[in-house]
Amino acid sequence: MKIKNLFIIMILISISIIAKADVNPDLWPYLHARMFKDRPITEVDFLKISGPKRASSGAQVPINIQLTTNKDVYIKTITLIIDANPGQHAATFHLSNQTQNLNLFTRIRMETDSFVRVIAEDNNSNLYMSKIAIRASGGCSGHVDVNDPALTKDLGKILVKIQDKYLTTRIKHPNFTGLQKDHDSGGYIPKWVVEKIQYKFKDKIILITENKISISQDPYLKFNFSSDSAGEMVVSATDTKGQIFLKTIKI
Repeated sequence: MKIKNLFIIMILISISIIAKADVNPDLWPYLHARMFKDRPITEVDFLKISGPKRASSGAQVPINIQLTTNKDVYIKTITLIIDANPGQHAATFHLSNQTQNLNLFTRIRMETDSFVRVIAEDNNSNLYMSKIAIRASGGCSGHVDVNDPALTKDLGKILVKIQDKYLTTRIKHPNFTGLQKDHDSGGYIPKWVVEKIQYKFKDKIILITENKISISQDPYLKFNFSSDSAGEMVVSATDTKGQIFLKTIKI
């Protein structure tokens, strides 16, 4: 009985080691040097990224970014990085006074198991980091039927919802990565993504996102927002073809 139990324990340990080995920690030093040169990056508690340990779909991986700052730290940008993706730089979020304490949800594409990390930069050029390991596959290069009308139906339509002091937007767009194969031709579908989304309230910019190919189809963003007075929220999005999409709502 003891031998049998020991055998089971050894199998479980082996499975655990294999599972952890799929996320490669050796990629980060090269990315760090390429993207931030020799600048030091500190892991901190006031910045946190979370998500599933294993994603049900590599094309739609939900993540949550939380930022809790104080008067001594002002964060200018948060850069989202997926170590093992073909395009590691997934997005950059440009913050404002209204988004210094941020709880943001979005969805990304992941090609393989990877560390997903966020790098925050403050107004003194200090860098801070949080990371998580997520298992996923096939999100960037899966086959797509480019002739499927559902992909471009209501192209650019921006759905906006305000509920419980959170603003949620979803933009209808295929977000082709440039790495996906067309079912019919067997060739690659040209890159076509929503590359910028801007949120402006009462003529003041509160958040700008600059997106790359690792953001999911129909880009989704939800973040906490509240105001002491009523006003108009203007959401504008621009894609790589130069098309501009707008939505205005009263808050």
